[in-house]
Amino acid sequence: MALLPTLGLVWWLAIRSDSSLSTGRRIVSAIIRSIVVLCLILTLAGFEWLRPLQGMNVFFALDRSDSMPPGLQEASRAYVNQADAAKRPLDKSGVVVFGSESGVEYLPSDKSDLQKIHAVVSTERTDISTALRLATAAFPETGQRRIVLLSDGNENIGDALAAVTAARPLGVT
Repeated sequence: MALLPTLGLVWWLAIRSDSSLSTGRRIVSAIIRSIVVLCLILTLAGFEWLRPLQGMNVFFALDRSDSMPPGLQEASRAYVNQADAAKRPLDKSGVVVFGSESGVEYLPSDKSDLQKIHAVVSTERTDISTALRLATAAFPETGQRRIVLLSDGNENIGDALAAVTAARPLGVT
């Protein structure tokens, strides 16, 4: 709304100025002033340059607590390998394991094969919220962000809903 009148004012002042500049320099000066005014108005209006997000970053959060039967833990590991094999070339995946605390098995990478879990976590309890917070903090800067939770859902410490709510504004779904 204010763009055209403001740019008109800039050009009117450039034409009416009493400076001893040549015509070419006056035009260049008016163009530069117009660009500065345009950038200022767009900034004040809240204009953003949004780049498309390249690829998908997925963290698989694997429950290693005592409440998860060994067969289900093995099925979760197999699912991670299957999903990793089926992903697109730009996509990356990583693994977070959790029990009473959480640990990063590996950060998001192009190709990974989860044969055995090496991260050591305490298994007496299930704290999904620490896994969600750790995965949220470990995401790369670029790309979309997703967390896939593979758990029996028997959380007995922490607050997973609060962790999900805190991750939403950061672009994690």
